[in-house]
Amino acid sequence: MTEEGRPTGLQYEDVVKAATSSGTVEFEGRQVRVVGLQERSGLFELPSQRITLDLGEEYLALTCYLNDDDEFMETSRDHPFEDAR
Repeated sequence: MTEEGRPTGLQYEDVVKAATSSGTVEFEGRQVRVVGLQERSGLFELPSQRITLDLGEEYLALTCYLNDDDEFMETSRDHPFEDAR
């Protein structure tokens, strides 16, 4: 069973490095800070990761899985602090 995902352009190694050093990655044409990387799995779910990005004016959380080339494939996104404004 595979999930359809949208390529993010984010490579696993780059995201892990940025997450552990408060570094940045290029996402959708701009540099953004990786503020979180959590592995997620459930009883009836495929293993996935949640990447939280600081876009400057807002935060974006991507739910992704890794393809065979170690690129994150986006399955959903949300703005975790949107209601706090």
